Amino acid sequence: MQYISFYKDRLPFKPKTNVVIYFDAMNIGVKKYYEILYEDYDMLVETFRRGGLEFCFLPRIAHDMDLGKIYRYFNPDADANAAVPRVCYIHERDLLEYVVDGFDASRLQPGLIQYKGEDFDKEDTYTYAFTPMTDVYSPSPYEMAENYIRMHGVSGDFFGRRHDRQLDRLRNEEEKLQQMRLEEACCEEPCPEPPSSPSLFDRLTSAFRSRKEADREECRAQLPEEDVEAVMSEVQMLVERLRQSGVGEWALQALFQPTQKLSRLHVRYGRIFLPDYNNVEIKMPPLSKAIYLLYLRHPEGIKFSNLPEYRKELLSVYEMISGRDSREDIRRSIDDVTDPTRNSINEKCSRIKQAFLRVFDDSIARNYYITGERGEAKKILLPQDMIVWEDFR
Repeated sequence: MQYISFYKDRLPFKPKTNVVIYFDAMNIGVKKYYEILYEDYDMLVETFRRGGLEFCFLPRIAHDMDLGKIYRYFNPDADANAAVPRVCYIHERDLLEYVVDGFDASRLQPGLIQYKGEDFDKEDTYTYAFTPMTDVYSPSPYEMAENYIRMHGVSGDFFGRRHDRQLDRLRNEEEKLQQMRLEEACCEEPCPEPPSSPSLFDRLTSAFRSRKEADREECRAQLPEEDVEAVMSEVQMLVERLRQSGVGEWALQALFQPTQKLSRLHVRYGRIFLPDYNNVEIKMPPLSKAIYLLYLRHPEGIKFSNLPEYRKELLSVYEMISGRDSREDIRRSIDDVTDPTRNSINEKCSRIKQAFLRVFDDSIARNYYITGERGEAKKILLPQDMIVWEDFR
């Protein structure tokens, strides 16, 4: 295995051990590898992710970027009709700028690099493992990712999740075997069959079904988080993909300098607007909005454990904005979200956070959503003189 070292004081991002980056410093693999990396990039990303890894192909990421949307995601105060500033192209060759002096890039073939972790680092350098594309390449994106994952010792859990594909293969083999037995039986006189025992296919099918049920249970346990992810905006998911790539934070900071200007927040008839960000409206479900308005009313903050003391006030806010007729349903919702033994308040705060992250980057959003250390009072950081109440308080 080969290694590449990058200077710590030059590399403008913190390496991540689960990120795999396509690295072709001399642009040798354009004709041979770029087609599969471009055309099947989404499948590669998903397959690597199932193996616990994040795959990064910078040219495709740059190609996918809607520069206008991303620029405004970091600069919501920009004029909606203004031209987007010119943005530089992102390429893996840019990483050569941070390689240790004396490294001969001309002898480097196209390949995949992955950070090995602090145990492999020297005092002044980060160490990446380099795997030539010739060792893993396959016209099938699935097999290409699988080859890499096998080589680098990722958990066998990845291969256990291939039950559907394996079951299809086993089913075909079992059907062929049964057909052969029928053909042989036609040529021989019938004879008593011994008591049947489960076939290999049946045994494997049972094992795979058990595995699949375990996967379902795992998914059910993650539903609240996945439900929040389901409401992510297209541009937010693209920005998140950049961040997950490891070099993403560097690219984002270099290409899209986040605005330092905060907008005022207007609450108008129960609706939330940011007038200095092109008057964008922040939308969220009624109960989440009621909780948000409650925290806006209390700049000193409220501990989750103290929420039962605010039930009456929260109920009053929720009744004004919910549009629900059943007072019993309203009261039940309030009781759930103010019960410290339940997870409802955490879920609602996640929705509130997502409502802002759909519109702009976290470097801006953190000033608007509910935040705070565990066990401490949660609050909204936006200064009170930037909050305007109109016909609703």
